Amino acid sequence: MSATAAALVLAGCASSGGSSSAAGGGGKGSSQFSILFTSEDTQTPDELKSLATGACKSEASAMPISLQQTSDAVLQEKDELLAGNNNLPFMYAADNTTIIPGGTYYKSGNVLDIASALSKAGVSNDMTALAASTLKQQFQGTSPSVPFQFNIEGIFYNKKIFAANGISVPTTFAQLLADSAKLKSAGVTPIVASGSTGWTISRWIGILLYRELGPNAMEAIQNGTAKLTDPEYVRAAQQVADMGKDGYFVNGITSLSYDSATSEFLTGKAAMMYDGTWLLANINSSANTQGSNIGFMPFPAVTGGKGSIDQYPANTGSPNVINAKLYGANGEAWLKCIAANYGSASLKDQGTFSGFAVNTPVSNLPPLTASIQQTIGTAQQSVLWFEAYFNQKANADASNDAAPLVTGQMSPQTYMSTLQADQASGGS
Repeated sequence: MSATAAALVLAGCASSGGSSSAAGGGGKGSSQFSILFTSEDTQTPDELKSLATGACKSEASAMPISLQQTSDAVLQEKDELLAGNNNLPFMYAADNTTIIPGGTYYKSGNVLDIASALSKAGVSNDMTALAASTLKQQFQGTSPSVPFQFNIEGIFYNKKIFAANGISVPTTFAQLLADSAKLKSAGVTPIVASGSTGWTISRWIGILLYRELGPNAMEAIQNGTAKLTDPEYVRAAQQVADMGKDGYFVNGITSLSYDSATSEFLTGKAAMMYDGTWLLANINSSANTQGSNIGFMPFPAVTGGKGSIDQYPANTGSPNVINAKLYGANGEAWLKCIAANYGSASLKDQGTFSGFAVNTPVSNLPPLTASIQQTIGTAQQSVLWFEAYFNQKANADASNDAAPLVTGQMSPQTYMSTLQADQASGGS
């Protein structure tokens, strides 16, 4: 996943009922590992092909790969056409809404629960606890997607700038604010973010809510037991607005692009940037003039809050589903081989994280990549990102209104009221 893409997403025995199944019917299942992926996804098919000639050679001999790819723009239409003819492949990319309980392909029995299948195969430990936690949050308690990709979010920081200003990694939000004030008084930009890519600002609100109210903060919005206009929710937006008022965000944030914000951070012009681990693609490139001086820390705890510093916002990449109707002994063998080997292979070949354990250590990784992989492999619980449960309109407004929030052009109350109204309207 590229840094400019910064996104999220998901992913499959016969069942004519309304639930996905981990059972394979006892037969061999499909004779082909037929795949429909988006053409935008180049990493996953390359890695699967590599496994087919290496660690999974015997599985590929019994069930050879047959790959088709289509543009993301027409994926849903392609899936619908195939499903209408009862011809969905063994593995297919799909829209999130179709594979959750109540979704079209879930109800038709075309979705395998990956966690259940791994458990049945005796290899549950090959999926990281963090990925398992994230999948269940994203997909209403189910695990319909093979976690070929995995990213966590947090604060990247410049070690050299911290040291020069006598700052250690903050463990509380209050300390982070005090450090930001210290940096600002020293003439250093504390935090860079992009106003034109407003999630780089709005995610501060979300993670504050998770730290203050606990890991169910946004689920409460989704199920209607809380509203974004409730005082404790508005307070998080107020705190981020105050950060803008106090000058902790970069000057000119409204018009700053994501690429420009990234460049400012990687050339030492700002001390911190909230982002996902897809930023490592830039950090491990020539765009980074700071070398090993870039570090990564979890968002600090809030004193007295119900959340924990070790609960990382996370996502499991684009949805890739295994078709339960085609899942049998051959498919199980492939899934076991993927679970055992994909984590190490993707890290070694492409420097990317997945939701699978790194069972074979990968040498010569950049230190920061190795450190983050260790975090992903050992952390136990994730949370979702601020907009994960938002509809399309709320997603857009959360981003578009973020810069006005931190520049004083929109009040926290108006910001959160707009999002609540979007959610209430069911805007798509």
